[in-house]
Amino acid sequence: MILILGLFSSVFAAIYHYDRKQRFSGWLAIAYASGLAAFLVDVNRSLFDTALVDMIAKAFFWGFSIALVAGVFSRHEAKVSSALIWVVVGLGSIALFWFGWIEPNIVWRSISSSITAGVILTIALPLLWQKRKGVLHHTFFVLFALLCATYFLRPLIVYGLLGAIHTPESYGSSIYAALLYGSSVLCGLTCGVTMIIMAGSDIIRKHQLASTIDPLTGIMNRRGLEKFVSTKIDTSDTTNNTTNTSIIMVDLDRFKGINDDFGHDVGDQVLKRTASIISTITSQLGIVARIGGEEFAIVLNVSDEADSIVVAQHLRLSLAAIEYAEIGCNRKVTGSFGVAMIGNGESFRAATHRADLALYQAKAAGRNCVREAQPSTTNGLIKPITHAADLTAGNVRELSDNCIPFPKRNAG
Repeated sequence: MILILGLFSSVFAAIYHYDRKQRFSGWLAIAYASGLAAFLVDVNRSLFDTALVDMIAKAFFWGFSIALVAGVFSRHEAKVSSALIWVVVGLGSIALFWFGWIEPNIVWRSISSSITAGVILTIALPLLWQKRKGVLHHTFFVLFALLCATYFLRPLIVYGLLGAIHTPESYGSSIYAALLYGSSVLCGLTCGVTMIIMAGSDIIRKHQLASTIDPLTGIMNRRGLEKFVSTKIDTSDTTNNTTNTSIIMVDLDRFKGINDDFGHDVGDQVLKRTASIISTITSQLGIVARIGGEEFAIVLNVSDEADSIVVAQHLRLSLAAIEYAEIGCNRKVTGSFGVAMIGNGESFRAATHRADLALYQAKAAGRNCVREAQPSTTNGLIKPITHAADLTAGNVRELSDNCIPFPKRNAG
């Protein structure tokens, strides 16, 4: 028992030390340390005043339950009702005090202590039920429910069904103590192993996510985009029936000058703001990724080619409308855009290449404009935007930093 509790406390403490954001593991380290303290005090109760030692052991016992519940809520980023826990602990403390000194009765002390710990643990059951997904979460819910059940069933079995009675002197060799230690070892071992696996899976998932996210802007990076494409769009390098998918390549104009004139800190702020604007506008339409220094790629799910142009023009006008106090109101940050619709039987890579060529044409045309790549089956690759979807500033309502409205297209 000592070995199991000490081992799990050390393992969870090591996980928390490795990743301080794993507060779940920190709480579990406290839980198993409290369980270890409760066991050490409980087995040495004969050396001290029985009632006082019993109270201390049960306080650590409840500490195990409280820390375990806090860990569960922390892992799911939920807030535990501390008021409810304090009410339960308060009522349990009154019962312990009464049966410890007012009307001493070790049996009722055991019953009140066990029920209090069980009620505390039960607080986490509704959350675990809601968060069940996958075998691991279902397994942990079952084990946690069994752990809760032992606290209610143990006094019922020992004192109710078996009618066992013990004194403070005979507690160590009693059926209740044997059942307490046995069930604690079993539940502590199974729950501990499951929670270690869960903590490990959290760390693995975090690193997998970090490898696909750009740390500066918080949006996808090139690897994230490639992963998205491989699983959602282009699984065989030949994409069929994807005429509702378009690619927009964006490159900020003269961005190097901003870094040179105002420093990389200002440049980073511009990149963050740009990513935020693009993400806000396209959040319901597709995904955006930062694939280079000042280059972004957008994958949209749209009904036709004209809609892609509307989005690109709206993005262009939105970027140009933002004022940066760091660089002065007379200097604007603009972007050049290349748009390509994925054709039937065309790979995502080929469509991206056409969008890149369109982007280069936008740069050559003077920047701060949109160029559309012709379908790969046509003779010309690039064409300027001259039809009705070629928006002007008058088509876009006044923009704000936090909420950028979507423009209305002109009729005809």
